[in-house]
Amino acid sequence: MKLGISSFTFPWAIGGIEPDYPVAMSAFELLERAHNLKADVLQIADNLPIGGLAEAELLKLKAQAVSYGISIEIGTRGIKSENIENFLRIAQLLGSPILRVVIDSKGHEPTIPEIVQLLKPFEAKFKEANIKLAIENHDRLTCAEFNEIIDQVGSDWVGICLDTVNSLGAVEAPNTVIPALAPRAINVHLKDFEIVRTNGQMGFTVRGTALGEGRLDVAEVITAVGGTKREITAVIELWTPRQDSYEATVALENEWAEISVTNLRKSIGS
Repeated sequence: MKLGISSFTFPWAIGGIEPDYPVAMSAFELLERAHNLKADVLQIADNLPIGGLAEAELLKLKAQAVSYGISIEIGTRGIKSENIENFLRIAQLLGSPILRVVIDSKGHEPTIPEIVQLLKPFEAKFKEANIKLAIENHDRLTCAEFNEIIDQVGSDWVGICLDTVNSLGAVEAPNTVIPALAPRAINVHLKDFEIVRTNGQMGFTVRGTALGEGRLDVAEVITAVGGTKREITAVIELWTPRQDSYEATVALENEWAEISVTNLRKSIGS
């Protein structure tokens, strides 16, 4: 099992969450952070847009990653054909063994038949490139629906990017999600959390924590996806809560990233 850092380890530092703080970090700067944390893998997802980078810049990024001994994995959002085509090309250029994808994009929440119709034509291209499509469980769809999609599209080239917390949006908790999706996991997003009472004791708030400091049973997730000896990336993602200032939020995010890496390294024995 490889230790991965993601653009979603540092979403506040990258920017784009609030209008006053647009995306300000480059893929090269994120790579430096992964290098400083001694990560095995850097996963660049849709919150750090690289879809428009020239081929020369992408190859330069790959060369820098190789010099650090870091592998790159690529992620995107949206399954319209032109987007999948572009990011499959980028995945090939960067040597990514997977293309992680979130199905829904702004203004496009396709039905299962439409999802299958859009993805199925790419089967031959992904197989030829020796790249697997990793569909992330994300909010709207249930575990049963994700499994149905893979059954119809083809489990020999499509798998799950297993996120430990996202499916709360579909009213499915980790103790449901992990056993349902782990058999098809080809990538893991380890995201820890806590559940606390709101003011007045009426309702709950789900909020992020550093990995290993919340309610997530990290060892259970690792075992479920095949154990530490399996060739799979465990990617740290953070839901760092907004602090009183943007600067304090970024500082907490950086602190949590270091804690998370330390805790995950203990869990996987690397």
